[in-house]
Amino acid sequence: MKLLRERLANFSSLCKSFLRQHALPVISMGLLVCLVLVFFFDRTVISIQSGQRGILWRRLGAGTVIDTVYPEGLHVILPFNKMYIYSIRKQQFRDSIDVLTFDGLTVNVKYTVRYYLDPSTLPLLHQIIGPDYINVAIRPDVRSVIRTLFGQYKPEEIYTSQKAIQLLFNEQSRAHLAARFVKIDDVPIESITLPARISQAIEEKMVQQQREGEYSYRMSIAKKEAERLQIESEGIRQYNETVNKSLTPSVLKWEGIAATRELAKSPNAKVVVIGSGQSGLPIILGKD
Repeated sequence: MKLLRERLANFSSLCKSFLRQHALPVISMGLLVCLVLVFFFDRTVISIQSGQRGILWRRLGAGTVIDTVYPEGLHVILPFNKMYIYSIRKQQFRDSIDVLTFDGLTVNVKYTVRYYLDPSTLPLLHQIIGPDYINVAIRPDVRSVIRTLFGQYKPEEIYTSQKAIQLLFNEQSRAHLAARFVKIDDVPIESITLPARISQAIEEKMVQQQREGEYSYRMSIAKKEAERLQIESEGIRQYNETVNKSLTPSVLKWEGIAATRELAKSPNAKVVVIGSGQSGLPIILGKD
């Protein structure tokens, strides 16, 4: 124990002597190490926030690490490597483009792209496309789909087929960007602006079609009503003919006698029956 204390005392004295003789170089070296640590801190200590994933690029290795996606949290890497951070949350951006229709007319289309990144394909996305995937992959592909899609329609067809165009736009955008390692949620079309004269002509045409439809509807109702009245009048005519044929004088006289008998049987009937009229029917008089 005593020997250990002597050795510690000797080491301490040597350190103090060394510091007295080399104080300036030691202090300089310490400051240099601190500066290096501060300078490389952001490159060595990486914080990946919620909703993010990291892709590592090794300068002295094989480049992009394909088999590892770094999760949320704190990670320490070598200062000459680099960590690329990607958001895997749903994101969106708005854009507009002028496209040509089947007739060669210019149409302005405003749309929104809602997308997200699949963590399992992030290394391939980083290696093949890179961090600027919006301008390299998403925007050009979506614009290409719009140009191809709207080039198949005439202006009046665009005006009346917006729902079908929206469905095709979503399907084709998803198919194109799936090969670019980007998942499309949907691509809603916000507005389609046709040339003023074309839009006015289409609206006038639709108004005329609506008027024609209304006129045809009224004509159909009137025709059906005429048919109903004709059938009703024919039925009334046939009924009257049948009744007239069955109402002979003897039948009328018999019905009059039967009615008189019923009145006579009634305890509340206060009537006087006197002879008969020229028609052969009984004459029924009240007491007043």
